[in-house]
Amino acid sequence: MLGAMWLALVLALTAAAPETADPAGLRALIAEDVRVARIGDRLARAGPCAAVLSNPGFVVQDIVQYAPELHASARSALGLGDLPTLVAVLDGSAAAAAGLRPGDMLAAIDGAEVPPPGKARGFERMAAVETQIEAALARGRLDLEILRDGRPMTLSILPTPGCRTRFQLQPGGRLNASADGVYVQVSGALADFAATDDELALIVAHELAHNLLGHKARLDAQGVSRGLLAGLGKGARRVRATEEEADRWALYLMARAGFDIAAAPAFWERLGRKADPGIFSDGTHDGWRDRVAKAQVEIARIRALQAAGAPILPPEVNASQRAFPR
Repeated sequence: MLGAMWLALVLALTAAAPETADPAGLRALIAEDVRVARIGDRLARAGPCAAVLSNPGFVVQDIVQYAPELHASARSALGLGDLPTLVAVLDGSAAAAAGLRPGDMLAAIDGAEVPPPGKARGFERMAAVETQIEAALARGRLDLEILRDGRPMTLSILPTPGCRTRFQLQPGGRLNASADGVYVQVSGALADFAATDDELALIVAHELAHNLLGHKARLDAQGVSRGLLAGLGKGARRVRATEEEADRWALYLMARAGFDIAAAPAFWERLGRKADPGIFSDGTHDGWRDRVAKAQVEIARIRALQAAGAPILPPEVNASQRAFPR
């Protein structure tokens, strides 16, 4: 649903253009947002997880997240109404199966009315909507009352098996992506740098692997600092081990979802030549040459599994254990 990400995008737009927002710019942001969400959803639904997805498969925007002077541009560019409005429904998602469409407005969730605009401020309404939706899906069914072309309708969404992670596009000019155990976040600059969906899937799958493998919790338990202190002592080696593991797992996640894993070596080289700090590296990531070489080894293993019709899982995972319990 990506509401928190959109608050950041709206704030960025407001700071850059306090009196108006370019409709074409808003539509471009929506398109890139949907691209990240679509790829993340595809990876999550194909992943080896026993949990159910908390994201029903739509992207929703709320007019009250925008400053009043931006309302006209947001309504024009995105088709927003007075209630939280779907701006995209992902193909093959639970929302699509339920019959939701872009332009539908959320009026009530499991019988609880969405507050009208006069009683909603900033991100508060979207935060409440996200919490209600995820709680309903966790119980096994989400009932939505929507307004479609002014007519009320009730639709039900059933949770979809897959890996539970929220996918976000974040504004910013740095080539950066991150995972915190709940979210996968990809910067706008890095999403733009990914020339194909296969390259963007590699980025998203790498971060998704961090979440599936519990890397944040593992490093927290080890007392490993990140940020400016990440390159000190044993911490650098421990972070690097999680990065190497995420690189490997990303390829298996991509293969399971039908993305082209052959895109990985060339992408790591291109990204490395653009952003690798070389001798100034803090030691938390492999250099691009090592990433390329290790990707080529792993791709050969995956090709062998595919040829044999075997489960697409890394060799350290017991083939009888087909799913993560998370």
